[in-house]
Amino acid sequence: MTKEEKIFILNQVFSPTSPIKQKDFFYGRINQLNKVADAINEEGQHAILYGDRGVGKTSLANIMATSYTNLYPVKVTCNRLDNFQTLWQNALDGIQFSRKTDGIGFNPQQAEEIVRIGNQLRGIKIVRPNHIVQILNSLPAGKILFIFDEFDNISTQKTRSSFADLIKSMSDNNTNSTIVLVGISDSIENLIGNHQSLERCLKQVKMPKMKDDECEEIIINGLNKLEIGIDNKVKGKIIEFSSGFPHYVHLLCKYGAKEIIENEKRIFSDAYLSIAIRLGIENTSEQLRISYRKAILTSNSSSKWRDLLFACAIVKIDEFNAFTITDVVKIYNRITGRDVKNNSITYNLNQLVTENRGDVLVKLGKGMSTRYMFKNPMMRAFVKLKINAE
Repeated sequence: MTKEEKIFILNQVFSPTSPIKQKDFFYGRINQLNKVADAINEEGQHAILYGDRGVGKTSLANIMATSYTNLYPVKVTCNRLDNFQTLWQNALDGIQFSRKTDGIGFNPQQAEEIVRIGNQLRGIKIVRPNHIVQILNSLPAGKILFIFDEFDNISTQKTRSSFADLIKSMSDNNTNSTIVLVGISDSIENLIGNHQSLERCLKQVKMPKMKDDECEEIIINGLNKLEIGIDNKVKGKIIEFSSGFPHYVHLLCKYGAKEIIENEKRIFSDAYLSIAIRLGIENTSEQLRISYRKAILTSNSSSKWRDLLFACAIVKIDEFNAFTITDVVKIYNRITGRDVKNNSITYNLNQLVTENRGDVLVKLGKGMSTRYMFKNPMMRAFVKLKINAE
């Protein structure tokens, strides 16, 4: 391959700033794809895909729209100004089909017309769930998949409740369509509300952070397409720094591989990882960088805030991404060589919850059950990169 050909492929296989659109460049997450497929194949079932920011939900939504067979996919990206009516107007505007009609008289000619389903909504002043069910039931035979991505942008409870009511109604009264809601959340209640009656008809698919083998799959398959090898230690560092976020896997691989291609080399070594980390930090969200600066700010040469934040980034976390004071203290003492006690660190951890210290942590519980977590889960990976670069 020429250098130009490799650069072209690079921007397809490693895409940190935009979701993956083609199945050929999407790796991992087969389990989640299969779960959504189960919902599509089961009559009366719909699905909700949820998880942290940056774990690849929109990429998966894009792959859903292209990889499932024998259905017609419609993908709508929600924004903060949308409501039930505008969302379904956008969705139904994406459906049209041709219909033949017989002419009148002797030897009539058949006429072909294009039917645009969205037109059926335009005459309705206030669109309700029953209107959507009636329109979907009137469509020709065939399965339709409606994907509503970034559903967390919907802030009004009225719109969320209307979707809940629609899903319940479609479960009982419609067989040709499936709805998949996709959004940032730690629970389905935060996305669509507490509707216990949805449990039987709404399959919950949580999108966790990527496992190490899934991260490795992205690295190996992407670099293979570029004819680039990688040192095993470097591969392990990329996986560790990324903390399960595909965004950071793509970020480091893209900048490292780009430098390798420009220099006409063939091995992703530690030197190129250092370059990738530096460029990755420069191209990370400004909000993360500002929060980091606030968190470690000090009036003297002390590194205590930096060391504490690093301890929070590498400490073992539970299934809810949270950690205990005791575990942080152990890591902090190991990093600094000191022997501080829990009560000495508690004040500092509580400061990292405040805006003055970047608002980087969230405090959960009280007393002995107190735990902390990063407010933006992607901050954990950013801190690892930043400390390593420094």
